[in-house]
Amino acid sequence: MKKLSLFLLGALMFARTAVAGPDEATAFVSKLANEMIVDVLATEKPMTEKLDLFRTKFQAAIDLKFVGQFVIGTYWRKATPAEREAFLTAFMDFATKSWADKFNLYTGQKITFTGTRPAQKGQFYVDSLIENNPPAEVIWRVREKDGTYKIVDIVVEGVSMALSYRNEYSSFLQKNNGNLSALTKELEQKSKNFQFSEQK
Repeated sequence: MKKLSLFLLGALMFARTAVAGPDEATAFVSKLANEMIVDVLATEKPMTEKLDLFRTKFQAAIDLKFVGQFVIGTYWRKATPAEREAFLTAFMDFATKSWADKFNLYTGQKITFTGTRPAQKGQFYVDSLIENNPPAEVIWRVREKDGTYKIVDIVVEGVSMALSYRNEYSSFLQKNNGNLSALTKELEQKSKNFQFSEQK
């Protein structure tokens, strides 16, 4: 019985591993991109309403803790649990508005997925084009864990979300003696004063 149980457990683990792959990563991103950009931002709803709908989709799709740790690097380990939680909340609010604004400029355009490549273990790059004039290249980096996919980076026209935030926040923290609370307050202020771009 014990051998049978171990065999069945191994079979299930193999099956779950076999399911995770490029096709599933592409399907996840395709569904998400269409829900955020086409079904939400391309509508004629007021921006406040579109932002609320975008936030629901975007925040559920982001691996917040994974990205949060990356963008502040070694400062994560030095922070208290309360400081981490406050930072993640402020960071996600600001990032949500930033990406809603960026993608809102591409509303009404078709999204074409051009391929998927392996990244680090359990991660994939999903390549896409937003058929703007000229076309905008968007690369979605996704991470698979326990059969669930989450976004860990978005690269638009060669500019990485995660790396841009990491460079900016590392510089801020270095100038402010590693004070994560100061960075959190800075993000809260930026989010409070955020102005959305006007569509051309």
